[in-house]
Parts: sequence; C-alpha cells; structure tokens
Amino acid sequence: MDLTEIIKKQSFFQELVQEKESGTLSNAILFFCEDEISAKATLTLSALMIEFPTFDLMNEKSAEYVRASSGIDLDMRRYPKGERIVVADSNEIVAEAFVRPVNLPNKVFLLENFDDATEEAQNKLLKVLEEPPKNVYFLIFSKSEDRVLPTIKSRCKKIKINPLSKEEISKICDDELACILGGGYVGKTLALEKNEDLKMLTDFAVSLFTEMKNSKQVIRFSRKFLDFQGETDLILQVLCLAIEDLVKIKCESENLCRLRPYLDELKDVEAEFSVRSLCEISKLIATLREKMEFNANMSVAIDNFLLKILEVKYICK
Repeated sequence: MDLTEIIKKQSFFQELVQEKESGTLSNAILFFCEDEISAKATLTLSALMIEFPTFDLMNEKSAEYVRASSGIDLDMRRYPKGERIVVADSNEIVAEAFVRPVNLPNKVFLLENFDDATEEAQNKLLKVLEEPPKNVYFLIFSKSEDRVLPTIKSRCKKIKINPLSKEEISKICDDELACILGGGYVGKTLALEKNEDLKMLTDFAVSLFTEMKNSKQVIRFSRKFLDFQGETDLILQVLCLAIEDLVKIKCESENLCRLRPYLDELKDVEAEFSVRSLCEISKLIATLREKMEFNANMSVAIDNFLLKILEVKYICK
C-alpha cells in the first residue's frame, strides 16, 4: 500500500486538512516522529495539501510528490542541505521566506531532522516563525522533543505521529517479522519488509541467546556479527526485544511476548538467564551503541560485547 494513502487516513492529517479548509491552519507545524521515512512522507504530503486542492489524488508516483520530495521545487524547499541545519541554512530560510512564491500559491519550507539542528540555527528562525510572511508555511520534523528549543516549540503547532496498532500495521504488511520490528511505524515496517536478510538477521540475533554457550564460540559469532555490520542496529534491536520477552516469560506473561516466532526457543533457554543478567546485557547493548556512534574499532567492540554477555550470564546466575 502507498504510504501517502495511509497518512491521508490518519486522524492528525485529516485534522490538518480541515484546518486548511477553514483557514485556521498554523503557519508552523512541528511533527514528532521516531520513524524518519513516515515523517518525511508526512512533510511532503502536508506541503502538497497546502499547495494543491487536488492533493488527495496524488501519491508517491505523482510528479508533484516527486518534485516536493526531491527539493527541486522553488516553492517547496527542503532543508538541511548538508548533514544538519546550520546557521547558513537558517539565514537562507529567513531570506527566502520574504521572496514571493514563483509558481504556487504558497511557499513551504520542509525542515527535516530538526533535532540535529544547531542551537544557533534554531535561534535564527525564532522571529520568522513567530511572525511569518503571508502565505509562508514551515513544516518541521524532529525525532525528539528534548532537542528542540522550547522557544521553537512554543511557536509551532505540535503533532506527535504515533505508531499504528498491531492490527493496523498487519493490514499494510504481510511479513510478521517486519511488523514486529517496525514497532508500528509504517515507513520502518515497509523498509524492513524489503530487507531480504531480515529473517537471517533475526535468527542470528536470537541465536546469541539460544546457541552461544561458551567463549570458544565467540570468534564464530563475532565473525558473523561483522558480516552483518551494516545491520548492527537492527541486530541490537532484536536483542532488546529478546531480553524483554525473556523477562516476560519469567513473569509468566508469555502472551505479551513480541518475538512470537521465537517463543519456544526463548522458553528453552529462559532458565539460563537471571533478571539481573538480562539487565546487565541491556547495559552492554547501550554501551555498544555508544561505541558505534564514536566509530570505535567494531571488531574489538563486538568481541568484548559477546564475551561480556557470557560473563554476566554466569556471574549473575
């Protein structure tokens, strides 16, 4: 199913359409969403809704959608131009906001990954957000509320894009693992569905709990881990879900487990892990993620990570 068709049916988007039709639509809208794919599609569709009365007929293959999503349209401008929004981007946005639209009724600025914008760049936008020129709109996407200045948030209509329910997401995607790991976010789920290695990656992640029993096996598991280095974050996500499910099994709440296809395997090894050891492994995952952010030597980091899993498993029995 086309992602735009899903967004059109969401209550928050229907509310925006009603506000546009009644003339009460805010000139600055701040979307909070953990799923970058869904958020970018929402920004693009919202821009089309603002510009075109016939937006409801458009989808991801429409020429208008392609132009808006690519950033080549002069009246629907996307930022950042580099890795994140910086002062130079903000200065350009402010200047362009006072230039009349070229081809369309309005000028729309689509600001992505705003939580990565520098504080100076955010401050530069305060005045234009508070007093935007006529027919100028700002559509802003951030993964986190904490990294957006309170003064920015106070000048915007705030919308949180929530994940879909298990029932809703299953209508969009047939892949059970993609639905589980997508966490209810449409974009992430559809991207996972296209990942041909998803089953293999999930099998491997679960095997770290079910098959890795001693230090002699670490080299084999480490090599395989490195073979999947581009998917490390996904493997760690599965590990976190496995930890949650092991705790649920211990609490006799296996009906709440999310990795249902692996439930029997996890039940077989549940007794090998204490709650304390599972908590310690969660901390190890967080530490590995930090090392990934700082471009640590991944071969060494993964070896240490796997050895420490075994260590806390036996120390914390």
